[in-house]
Formats: sequence, structure tokens, C-alpha cells
Amino acid sequence: MFKPTLDHQDNWGKCKPDNVKEYRGSVEKFANLLQEAAGSLQKVEELPMPDSKYENIGATSTAFAKAAVENDVVAHFESVVERWCSQTEHMLEERQPIAKDADDVGPDSEFDFWRVRMARFNNVAEQLKKPIARIVIGVLSTAKSKTLRRWKTCDNGITDALNEAKDNVKYLSTLEKYTEPLKSGTPEQIIEGLPALMNNVKMMLTIARYYSTQEHMTTLFVKITNQMIKTCRKGIEYVDGEKKRLWEQDHEDLLKRLEMSLKLNDAYQELYRVTKEKLQTQPKVKQFDFNESRIFGKFDLYCKRVQKLMDMFTTIVQFSALADNKVEGMEALIAQFFSLVDDFKRKQYDLLDYTKNAFDRDFLEYNVNIAELETMLQGFINASFENITSTEHALTLLK
Repeated sequence: MFKPTLDHQDNWGKCKPDNVKEYRGSVEKFANLLQEAAGSLQKVEELPMPDSKYENIGATSTAFAKAAVENDVVAHFESVVERWCSQTEHMLEERQPIAKDADDVGPDSEFDFWRVRMARFNNVAEQLKKPIARIVIGVLSTAKSKTLRRWKTCDNGITDALNEAKDNVKYLSTLEKYTEPLKSGTPEQIIEGLPALMNNVKMMLTIARYYSTQEHMTTLFVKITNQMIKTCRKGIEYVDGEKKRLWEQDHEDLLKRLEMSLKLNDAYQELYRVTKEKLQTQPKVKQFDFNESRIFGKFDLYCKRVQKLMDMFTTIVQFSALADNKVEGMEALIAQFFSLVDDFKRKQYDLLDYTKNAFDRDFLEYNVNIAELETMLQGFINASFENITSTEHALTLLK
């Protein structure tokens, strides 16, 4: 209710920008926690319970023995337990969404999944502690019902799943404060926090009972990478809180922000490898034996796109400088260059979307044209120096 108002609040009095940012981040986190809690409540499983007329059965061995010889009671209780089995088996079979490597999925999805799973299994465990649920199991045990064989497997599965979820939430919650800068920080801030993040991931691998599997840890790293890419893109696309096309931004400032993506990728992979090498000196502990192409592949692909954009905008900066110098006779070459740039500007795709290869085809064609233009430019410069008539003219060309 109040968050939209806070988002549009401009006057913060004597509060410094960093304090405002921190406060907004705290409100955002609290709102997400409330949303997460509401989502958990919506996903809880309500186990069916026996008809109310059976609630008067006492929770004693004598009462169980009396009820166990009544066929209608046993049949009704067996039908209830069969439904318990069906519901809990379905819950136990549920896994994280297959699209775990989707580009927009960050580590928050990992935290959310295990918290919701813990809440659901905890809710089931609490329902099974109800007196009437204990009576159902007591009567069927006394009657030696075959239904209990299936239920025992389910009951053990619930216990194991709840223990796994609780343990995973414990370690992921500790990690969460170290992943927060991935979402709210700049690439520079992320680089600064990388050692603490990597150290905590290493700790999870070493001591977490359930989460330290190769699949879990690889998935976590993939989601950390995804969030880094998202934050890098946001830092490039937004200027002073407003989204702008790359063409509309100050190109020299843009080049600096593009370069930060490369620096973050280098720092991330270097720290990963340093940590991996340190673990290799302790052969008795679990190792960073993960699928590195899955972890870093998308970041490398994204950085290849960033490098191409840096090449393009560097060339634009250079030709803009030539245009500002107004060298006589160079007007046609400069006009030809900016015509190529205008053609590129008309392309409708997102320049930073590294998953679309239409840019790569256009960039290849653009580079061929630029190479021809640079050859012509070199020819113009050589010819101009041969025909220099004054020192002033020579200095103009050298600029």
C-alpha cells in the first residue's frame, strides 16, 4: 500500500542519497518477505481428516482395539490415509522448475523455493500431530492395515524432505545478505563483496548436509551469474534512474560502464578459480567440481557482446572527434561513417540481448564497411601529407 508512495517520494529532507537507497532497499526486502509468506500460505496442503463422528474415539490402546474390529471405521480411516499418501507423494515428487538456467532467474528464486517447501512440509507435519490424525494411525496399526505400508514410506519421506528444507533454508538464509549486493549494488560494489560471497558458498559446500551436492551448488552459481548479468545490464541501460537507449547516452560514459561488465566477469572467474585451487590443497574436503561452462558460459557470451559494443562506440567517439576538428576534405568520409551508424540505430533489437544473433550478423557487416572506410581515411591522410603547404595544415591533420 505505502511502497508506491515511497517509490515516488522526491523530498527526503536531510537524508543522504545512500541512506534513502538503503531505506528503499529495506522496504523492498520487507515487501518481498510479506509476498513470499502470503505465497507460502496459498500453497499449503490441507490433509483430509476423518468425519467428525469419529472424534470421540479415545487415544488409548483399548479404544484403538475396539475401533479396529469395526469394518466401517477401518475402511473409512484407510480411505483417509490413502488420500494422505496421494497428496504427500505428489509433494515429494515436486522439484524446482526445469527452467532453472533461465536468464532472468537469480538466487532469490532458490531462497524462495526452499522456504516455500519448508513451510509446506512443516504444515503437513503439524497436521499429522493432531489428535484425530494420531487416532487414525493408532486404529489402523492395531488392525494391521496394509495401507500403513504405503503410508510409512510417505511419512519417512515427509520427515526427510522437511529436514532437507530446514537445513537448506538455514544455510541459504546466511548466504542471502551476501547476495543482496548482486541485486541492489553496482558492478564495483559486487566486485568488492565477491570475497565474502565466495567464502560463504565454500562454507556451504563444506558443511551443509543436504545442499552440498554438485547439482545444487552448480544451480546456485548459475543463478548468481544470472543476477550479475541482470545488474550489469541495468547499470548500462539506466542513467540517473531513467532507462535510455545506448545510442542516446554519453558515449564516453557508456564505455566506462560497459567495461565494468568485463571487469566483474574477470574478477568473478578469477576468485572462483583461486577458491577452487585452495580447496584442492585439502583433498579430504568437498571440491569445486562443478560444470563451469554452465556457470560462466552466459557471462562470457554476454561479455563478447559487450566487447563488440565497446568496439563500436569507441569508433563512434573517434569519428566524432574527427568531425569536431572539421578537417577540410574529410566531410564525405565522416558523412559516410555516420550514415552507417544511422543504419545501425534503426535496428529494432536490444543491443545488450546477447541471446539474439541478429546483432552479430549486422555487426560483421558494419565492421567490413568500417574497414573499407578506414582504408579510405588512411589514403586521404597520406595524400594530404604529400600536399601539405603549411605547418598549420600539418598540425590540423595530426590532431
